[in-house]
Amino acid sequence: MADSDDNFDDSSVGNITDSNQTGKRNHTQIRDNTDTDTDADTARVKVTLGTKCYVDGSARDRALDSMGSLIENDIGGLTVSWSIDIRDDEFILVTLTGGDATAASNLLAETWGEIYASPKRTDGDIYTGTLDSWNESGWTLDVGDEYVTIPASELGLGQGSPTQIRDRFGVVQHTPLRFVAGETPRLADSTRDQLYEWTREPGAGRVNVNSATRGEVRATINRAGHANDIVTVDRLGLLEQSVICTEDTDPPGLIASIGSYLRAELKCVLT
Repeated sequence: MADSDDNFDDSSVGNITDSNQTGKRNHTQIRDNTDTDTDADTARVKVTLGTKCYVDGSARDRALDSMGSLIENDIGGLTVSWSIDIRDDEFILVTLTGGDATAASNLLAETWGEIYASPKRTDGDIYTGTLDSWNESGWTLDVGDEYVTIPASELGLGQGSPTQIRDRFGVVQHTPLRFVAGETPRLADSTRDQLYEWTREPGAGRVNVNSATRGEVRATINRAGHANDIVTVDRLGLLEQSVICTEDTDPPGLIASIGSYLRAELKCVLT
């Protein structure tokens, strides 16, 4: 994904805590990118992205601005105009109009994943949901119109309870995850591979964060004086980020240092 939200003003880091960790539902808000030359008779396509906006107030405004920049980078070269809505279930809905609307929707779905209504999901196919909750039975994903539980036996991530596995792999709430639909859903191989890769890659590990954009996380790290202690920040979703630490950085120590600046869930992945 593009890194368009990297130039985040450190002066606004103090407002990052204007967020809602519990995932409160909110009224729809819209950001428009309207091309006045677009023919009103051209194609109109809607796509619900597999990422959520669950923060409030000024944090929500910043998240929407970031989302708009990312979409512009993804599809700005196509003949299309677009608007962003936040659905009542907090998933991002993009409405596209123009000759390239279908191509643009396919590109956004490939980049972010797409949320499908249950009648449109087919057993055996791969879909996207976001981690909503977890208990001894498994992980529950929010898939828009319902919740899908991945049983403990179908996580495929080694020994331990679902809670222990979540802790070991540092999966924060709301992280987009892919799953295989069916009578007994399971995590998709691509998601399992991604999580295992986090524990095997070079370096000291990662710090995963929710409730903040990539630019906000980078600004927070800079403000805390740890710019040289990280390699980069991977974007997992709009408000879910993964900080890759250098070999000499202690991930739990980084959490202790930046945690006071962020009202967010932060979890370590150790290598």
